[in-house]
Amino acid sequence: MITSFLVLEITAIATFLWAKKLKLSKLDWLAVGIVTIINVIFIYWWMPVPTLSQLVIPVALETTLVSIWAVITGASSVLVERVVNGKRSFSLQGINFWPFVIPLIAIGISVSAGVSKALTVRPMYHSVQAKHHKEAPLTKDDQPIALSAQAAENMMKKAFSQVPDSSMYELGDLSAQYIKGKPYYVAPVEFNGFVSWFMNRELPGYFVTSATDINDTAHFVKKDMAYSETSWFSHSIARKIYMANPRYQQVGEPILEVDNNGKTYWVQTLLRVRWAGQLLFDNIHVSITSADTGKTKVYKTSDLPKWVDVGVSPEAATLMNRTYGNPYAFNFRHKNQIKPTENGSESGVTPMFNVNGSLSYFDDFTTVRSNADSDKGYSLVDTRTGQLRFYTGKNVGIMDSEGAMKVAKQLHPQNKWHGSNPVIMNVDGTPTWVISMMDNNERFREYAYIKGADQNIIGEGANASDALAAYRNALAGSAQTAAASDAKAKVKKASGKVARVNTNATLDNKQVVVFKLVDDDILYTLDPSQKQTALLMQTGDQVNLKAKSVKGATVANVVSLKNESLK
Repeated sequence: MITSFLVLEITAIATFLWAKKLKLSKLDWLAVGIVTIINVIFIYWWMPVPTLSQLVIPVALETTLVSIWAVITGASSVLVERVVNGKRSFSLQGINFWPFVIPLIAIGISVSAGVSKALTVRPMYHSVQAKHHKEAPLTKDDQPIALSAQAAENMMKKAFSQVPDSSMYELGDLSAQYIKGKPYYVAPVEFNGFVSWFMNRELPGYFVTSATDINDTAHFVKKDMAYSETSWFSHSIARKIYMANPRYQQVGEPILEVDNNGKTYWVQTLLRVRWAGQLLFDNIHVSITSADTGKTKVYKTSDLPKWVDVGVSPEAATLMNRTYGNPYAFNFRHKNQIKPTENGSESGVTPMFNVNGSLSYFDDFTTVRSNADSDKGYSLVDTRTGQLRFYTGKNVGIMDSEGAMKVAKQLHPQNKWHGSNPVIMNVDGTPTWVISMMDNNERFREYAYIKGADQNIIGEGANASDALAAYRNALAGSAQTAAASDAKAKVKKASGKVARVNTNATLDNKQVVVFKLVDDDILYTLDPSQKQTALLMQTGDQVNLKAKSVKGATVANVVSLKNESLK
């Protein structure tokens, strides 16, 4: 803060002294005082990071005004002098125009910084902590299906009457997090303007709702918070963070997190800035501010308290994805640029609740200049460390989230439902898009499972279990049809323990048995009318079988089965 103020103040005074040839009148000293006050207000209100990219334009504007002031006062003094001496003609002699060189140089530096920011992207690309993987980790067992963020926000808005004097407030930004090990969405109640803050000074609390239970409702938690994003002056979170660490750029909105003891904190991502304005991701810092006391402390991501889930904001994750997909400016020497689709629910990314108690941001990538809706892979950004993992493998060549959303929109055109929260998962070895279907009022209606490589294979259900069962039936039907009609279908032998079994599945209104073996990605289907003992199959049974399948298919049709465990 002091550095930024000194840069502006020194350049302004230097311009004054040069323009007035080291002779400042009382009026000039008054102008210097006014400029100093303006500098203080600018630093306090806009809080610029002390880098060349953020200070050069204010310097250019300030020195231009000072130079104009000097010309006007100088011309006035020359005019008065010539009138007193009885001279009728006016001359610019004695007026100093050279100080205009300073703002011209500042503007030139600003233009250079803009060009450098556009062209010099490799430092940003290399600052992303990225790892490349071929096999995708997301499976239906690894990742609990989260309720759409839009649905959670809609529930909170409908429950806003729980807030005392609710007309004075508005719902803040939603964030995903764990509270005592369970996944929740949390949103603060914010002031709706200066008058609201002036009359109340403290926020009344926040809303919380389960992120995985579609039957949960939004609950208002009363908790006075004196410091917030919409508070003013010394109680502004952004100002508290700037005072604690002015050399880092605040990226995204501060996130309200609740620790395991119910205390509230504002968590803000801080990134290092290069001279031209490029944000770097190799030294992420996180500011944590108590919503009660305003006490602020800045951490490295490696030193974050265990209860902090979102040290990296969704806005920062989106910037990482954009940087990772475009390592070279304007496609120079790089033929395979990709771009994130940014169809997620939080600033373009979708939060993923992991079974190990961590959070990740999901986004998929597509080609830069194409309307092919082709997926080129996807990323998961760790919300605590900022590490980006990029996955390809089986997902390359399938439709991207844009294509999946278009398919979802066509499922119920009469109801005008639309998709949200697109996430790709491996269901029994098949890349599958999981879409939350919403109505026009952003209320959750159902889940839709869509096969990534075939938009005609879809499963729908009011909850994740029903949708998954319907999708498996659709997969089984596609495999049976292919096996029956394709001359390339082969019969293979298999044996092992049954990992999962559903003896009540239906296909074309006909009962089928669907099961999966341990350490085998193939989903086996069987017509129980051909083998009635299959209806007695249980998890853990040892079976030997022969199945007919098409090369590359993840579902096979069983032609013979022997259950060794059935005596």
